Amino acid sequence: MRERRQHLILVGLIALALLGAAALAVPGSPIHKEPVLGLDLQGGLEVVLQAVPERGETLQATDLERSKEIIRNRIDKIGVAEPEIRTQGDDQIAVELPGVENADQARDLIGQTAQLELYDLQTSLVGPSVSGLDFQAVPAAKLNDLLAAAATQSLVRENGGAAYYLFETEPKRLVAGPLPTREALLDTESAGGKVPKGHKVFALPNKTAVITCGNRGDFCPGVGAVSGGAVYFYLFKHDLQADPPVPQMRGEDLELSGTQSDFDTQTGQPIVLMQFTDAGADKFHDITRDEAQRGRRLFNQSGGGDPDLYNQNFAIVLDRELITAPSIDFTQYPDGISGGQGAQITGIGSIGEAQAIALVLQTGALPVKFKTLSERNISATLGEDSLRKALRAALAGMVLVAVFLLVAYRFLGLVAVIGLAIYAAFLYAMILIFNVTLTLPGFAGMILTIGVAADANIVIFERIKEEARSGKSVRAAVGTGYAKGFSTIVDANVVTAITAVVLFVLATAGVKGFALMLLIGTAMSLITAVFATRAMLGLLAGFRWFARPGFMGATGAVIPKWIQHDYVGKRRIWFAFSAAIIAISLGSLGVKQLNLGIDFEGGTELSFQTPQPTALDEVRDQAATIGQEGAIIQGVGDEFPGQRYGEFSIKTEALDGPESQRLRGELEDAFEITNFGATTVSASFGEQIARSAIYAIIFSLFLVVLYITFRFQWKFALATITAMIHDLVIAIGIYSVAGLEVTSATVAALLTVLGYSIYDTIIILDRVRENLPLMRRATMQTIGNVSLWETIRRSLATTFITLLPISALYVFGGETLKDFAFALLVGIGSGAYSSIFIAAPMVAWLKEREPEFAKRRETATGKDTEPPASGDGKAPVDVVPPPVEPKASPSASKRERRRQRRSSRPHGRAR
Repeated sequence: MRERRQHLILVGLIALALLGAAALAVPGSPIHKEPVLGLDLQGGLEVVLQAVPERGETLQATDLERSKEIIRNRIDKIGVAEPEIRTQGDDQIAVELPGVENADQARDLIGQTAQLELYDLQTSLVGPSVSGLDFQAVPAAKLNDLLAAAATQSLVRENGGAAYYLFETEPKRLVAGPLPTREALLDTESAGGKVPKGHKVFALPNKTAVITCGNRGDFCPGVGAVSGGAVYFYLFKHDLQADPPVPQMRGEDLELSGTQSDFDTQTGQPIVLMQFTDAGADKFHDITRDEAQRGRRLFNQSGGGDPDLYNQNFAIVLDRELITAPSIDFTQYPDGISGGQGAQITGIGSIGEAQAIALVLQTGALPVKFKTLSERNISATLGEDSLRKALRAALAGMVLVAVFLLVAYRFLGLVAVIGLAIYAAFLYAMILIFNVTLTLPGFAGMILTIGVAADANIVIFERIKEEARSGKSVRAAVGTGYAKGFSTIVDANVVTAITAVVLFVLATAGVKGFALMLLIGTAMSLITAVFATRAMLGLLAGFRWFARPGFMGATGAVIPKWIQHDYVGKRRIWFAFSAAIIAISLGSLGVKQLNLGIDFEGGTELSFQTPQPTALDEVRDQAATIGQEGAIIQGVGDEFPGQRYGEFSIKTEALDGPESQRLRGELEDAFEITNFGATTVSASFGEQIARSAIYAIIFSLFLVVLYITFRFQWKFALATITAMIHDLVIAIGIYSVAGLEVTSATVAALLTVLGYSIYDTIIILDRVRENLPLMRRATMQTIGNVSLWETIRRSLATTFITLLPISALYVFGGETLKDFAFALLVGIGSGAYSSIFIAAPMVAWLKEREPEFAKRRETATGKDTEPPASGDGKAPVDVVPPPVEPKASPSASKRERRRQRRSSRPHGRAR
């Protein structure tokens, strides 16, 4: 009676928790919450920036925190809802802008250093960028030409090099750099330790800076008006220790609150108004006075002419890019211009550009420069499409699992389906309560945990059926089944949790969503299997109609004949077969290697759809017109006649923001593309991801071995780690043989495979450990076989039910998740094989080396050698036959029924 009351209380608590979960999910409820969708499900921009301090400077933690706050202020001013800005590692800032409408504007703002520098143009130009005593600007059309001219004039030899660049001789393309030393430049992959043939190294002279012009402004010194995207290069002095310093003024001389965008009242053109500090106003006046006097002097020396030709310029440079260079009219301002009224930046292309410049100046300069490590831009329509496919995959996975449970476990299956529904409700509530951001990998983790939740029930249900077949009452079978199955479930779920935690700590942001969902789902599945279904079965066991083993599918032999094979004795066959597969895998890895995606190699990947099926050659031709002849362009999804597709993928070298934007614009004009997504990963960030992946695999293996050793013994751990490496090598080998692309999501899948491989292995090894003290005279071969016979059905059942939702993910999850699901399918299938044919036989082989089991083997075989594997499929001579239920007499059956009726009543007493 007390036990029943406990179950009733537990069921009541679960019902209250379900009401709370419903209140969270139902719109209009006082505590209703909406799930937070990630970028890949609602569209948006994600950028990872890396701080690059100046040469000789050290990055401080305060610099990173200050930069984060400046970026946050900029994003707040453009009105992005719920941005996520976080530091990661020692020198990186990750920015996620879900639902941002103008991703290009946001990209330009968040990483812009906003280092405002104001130069006396004519006296700041140096070397090849200035000509004659009249200070005429000489622009260079290519950076290669500018640095080559500086080398010719011996500026580097006299002053030393500040940065080094590697160029192709033709077409003068920058290959690597800038890097602080020549040695660092030659150590890059592009150089390979020496200057490659057809390449040349040029250095930037010390105390100089390269200033570009043309990207923003429409006037460049020495050129005049510019258009058509032409960019010019200049060499400026840059020496803050000089007297006077160059640049003569910096952003710190601005009054940030007085800086704003506006329109010129005379021309109607957009401008940026700058207000100076008191010290800045004095500097501005001094500089413009010097320029006015110099202009007058040059005019007088020339003997007359047009005065405008001798006006000097005040150059305004933002992040080493010349925005405008207004001239100082020495006839109108002979004593220069007072800085008390501020100044203005003119020559800006659009009001949007003016607003962007004003915004970065208002928020202040970032304390350090940043470079973009990776960038992901996903359209809202692509996000909606991904969300729809993910929901469809999740629903299909739940339906498949529910059908299997009902068919295989009858009424117990119905209890498990109810438990699965409770699990889904609790999981969704946890997502809402903790504001977990749902991402596409996170959805994959959620779908995967459907199998996790069902696995726990299967382990217990098989135990219950086993106990019922042995003659126990249903109530006793339920209690014993949960008691014996609990440790197995805990061991298996702890290993899965270890994998999830390692992934969360070491993986990239996208994979973190998968790891977090896997961790939460594993915890929820344990709770529902141990408490929810336990309480339901505990209550049902008190009813007479439930007290029939057949009602739970617990009829038939304890161990069917089709299972009874000599698995351990034939271990040489299984080991040889696995060795052959591993040899093929390693051979392919040595010859073909792996098809690494941009996550590891770096590059840009664009994905998009076209309204109508489009020929692959048409897309290739269009990409070639804008310089992407070498891009890998593939059709995705269904193929229509004439190599026509509705979805496409373009992979190329890493493109910066403007290049990616231009490519997208050309494709939109040509094909009216939809569902656009773009991901760019730098080579250095790819190397970082690769290192994290290796660390994650090694650390996971270490922790799992440590746990298995602690829970079992080192021989079990060695067998487990062998099975894990077996599954890992085969899964990677299949990727190599098939040429499938390996991404960071693939690494997550492989780590998950390790967890699931152990799940099955633990089910079997736990039974081996349980049988060791029970079968005191049996050989290790016998113990291994019997343990396999007793657990093989539940091992196969847990594997199959896990593969069901993954298959749904493969079929319905879309192209984004197909490779991820494929890795899981391969790995989990291999894990099921290794648990039965590698781990269990290997434990038996290792244990047979112990003196006690060696003696048992000698006694059973009559000689001190290992018994040969039988080839006739029959059990070895010393295998203990499975227990068979004795046939009960009619009177015994009546007594048993009366005992069961008494046990179902309170305290077992008849009324």
